[in-house]
Amino acid sequence: MKRIGLLSAIAISATVLLVSCGGADAPKTTEEVAPVVTEEVAPVVEEVVAVATADLTNGEEIYKKSCFACHDTGAGGAAKLDDKARWDATAAKGLETVDNNAIVGYTGDNGVMLAKGGNAALTDDEVKNAVAYMLDKAGVVAE
Repeated sequence: MKRIGLLSAIAISATVLLVSCGGADAPKTTEEVAPVVTEEVAPVVEEVVAVATADLTNGEEIYKKSCFACHDTGAGGAAKLDDKARWDATAAKGLETVDNNAIVGYTGDNGVMLAKGGNAALTDDEVKNAVAYMLDKAGVVAE
């Protein structure tokens, strides 16, 4: 019994010794690895183009429900759809400003724009679609 225990201890020790001494291959050094090639590349310049994301069909629906009363007649000083000069002046402020004025309301030299055209149930996107529709009908582009 002592012999089996002694032989087992020797066998385990020999196995541990052999395993810990393994790995004769030396780790690769930087000289053995292919060099990294870098090359200068001209900077890429991307032209950002504004993409019309407005839904003009939805804009027309919103216009017919909420905007026509003022923008068909000019009530309250509203720019009429066929008044290209007024829409040009409005668009010159930039689309973000025009959208914001339509959403939160605006008092200007020509009159008052009620917030969301007086229809608080409209979403901001619906108002933006209506603005895009009116600009499109007036033949005006706002950036």
